[in-house]
Amino acid sequence: MSPLGHGVEAFWSGLLAGRRSPDGAVPPFERRSYARSPLGRRIDRTSLLALAAARLALADAGLAAEAVAGDGTGLCLGTALGNLNETASFLDRLFARGAANPLVFPNLVLNAPLAYVTIELGITGPTAMVTEEEASGEAAIAHGVEVVAAGRARLCLAGGADELDATLAAVLGEARLLTRGVPRPLDPAADGPALGEGAGVVVLEPLAAARKRGARIYACVEPHPGFAVPAPVHGWATDAGAVAAGLRPLVRDADAVFAGASGSPPRDTLEAEALKLALAGRPVPVTAVRGTTGDFGAAGALDVAAAALALATGIVPPTLGTGPAPRAGLAVVREAPQRAALRCAVVPGLARGGMCRPLRLEAVG
Repeated sequence: MSPLGHGVEAFWSGLLAGRRSPDGAVPPFERRSYARSPLGRRIDRTSLLALAAARLALADAGLAAEAVAGDGTGLCLGTALGNLNETASFLDRLFARGAANPLVFPNLVLNAPLAYVTIELGITGPTAMVTEEEASGEAAIAHGVEVVAAGRARLCLAGGADELDATLAAVLGEARLLTRGVPRPLDPAADGPALGEGAGVVVLEPLAAARKRGARIYACVEPHPGFAVPAPVHGWATDAGAVAAGLRPLVRDADAVFAGASGSPPRDTLEAEALKLALAGRPVPVTAVRGTTGDFGAAGALDVAAAALALATGIVPPTLGTGPAPRAGLAVVREAPQRAALRCAVVPGLARGGMCRPLRLEAVG
């Protein structure tokens, strides 16, 4: 569920065509198409995006919702900020009137998407809600990989969701942390990101099991514990060498990198310099899809989806908005998609506070 549309085809065709949503919002959709239980009447937007993405992922994987009910299925979701719209409305009523609707309160906790999806799909296996700043989507998928690899579930739905919010946009705008034009990821002249929203969910299962049931397999993903480097609690690390040291084993033979760069100068500077050091001069195609989708906390889930689709199709989508002189030392894919023999793609998964939740995906032989 992205600003480019609903489902895999809309997402992938939009990336390859270089389309950009004018407002960063997921196009309208019918709530009842995805929220089908009586409880779904009260579902918040962030949870609805996550639920819709989960149902779309199951359909794409050739699995009926009834087939994943029970304790054999796990669920790992990430969100950076959760349900901001209803939280703001709830607090406005509370401060103005001294009372607010108590039925809304359960939607305000960060694990609301996890609760709604498990109830709607009947999932009773291992579950986890992850909040790791900008790497929330990658961290949730990494945890889901660990759940399946450890045999704790026969399959796991994993991904992340965040929504657009007027209050957040106003605060970041006043702080001059958003672009005043269009986002320009991996461009030295970038002045900030543009906000977006969405949800991405992947179905994770052992390769042998997926092959046995004839599933369409996009890629294999390796378990990785992630790493951390020194950084301010709410700021970006400044030691690109330390980040590069952690990424180097993952990108040693990578054929493409799906960066999380969004046009934010401190983030893009750190990521670009770390990748330059880690790749050590290899002209590996680097792309950043957030110039197309907009930036939000769980956007890394869409980065992972894009990397998997690239491995399945042999096409790297372009970085939208980057000028003719991108960050030095990187082979940034710009203007048009690039065809390549892709065997491995890496999503760096950087976040403030020094957190790094990278994912390495490999093509299926």
